[in-house]
Amino acid sequence: MRDTTDTQIPDNCRLFIGEGVTVKGEISVPETLVVCGTLEGDVSAGNLVVCETGVIRGKIAVANNAEIFGQVFEKFDVKHLLILRSGSRVDGNVSYGTLQIEQGADLAGAIASNNLGREKKRAKEDAPQKQEQKPLRHDASSGNGRSVTQLEPIGFSTPPSAPTTPSAH
Repeated sequence: MRDTTDTQIPDNCRLFIGEGVTVKGEISVPETLVVCGTLEGDVSAGNLVVCETGVIRGKIAVANNAEIFGQVFEKFDVKHLLILRSGSRVDGNVSYGTLQIEQGADLAGAIASNNLGREKKRAKEDAPQKQEQKPLRHDASSGNGRSVTQLEPIGFSTPPSAPTTPSAH
C-alpha cells in the first residue's frame, strides 16, 4: 500500500488547469474550475476562476460565482456574482446575477442581468394598484380654476453608492 501523507490529493469535484496546459472539449465541474492555461470548448461549473494567464473560448455556464483575471470569449452566463478584475478581458454575450467590474477590466459585447425578469415581477407585485393624485393648491393666478397636482418621482429614490473593492484571495 502506498503512503499518501506527503502527496497532495486533489479535492473531489474540482478541476485545475495549469499554466501552459491546453484542454479542448466539453467540461463539466460540479464545484470549482480554476483555469490558468487554455480551455477551448463549452464549460459548465459550480464556480469559476480564470487566472491572469487563463483563456477560455466557448460557451460558459456558471451556477454560482465567477472571478475573472484572464480572458473569456463567447457566451458567458453566471447565475450569481461575476467579478471582472483589472486586466481581465471578456468578449461576448454576458449574463449575470450581480456584476462587479474593476477599473482596467475590458468588457465587449452584450450584457444582461439574469435578475431583470425577477426584479420587474417583484416591482410590479410591490407597486400599489393605483396612485391617488391630491391637489396641492388651487391656481387662482391663472383664473382658469385648475388645480396643481404633486406627482411622485419614479426611478431611484437615492443615487447608488460607490462600489467597494473586495479583498483579494
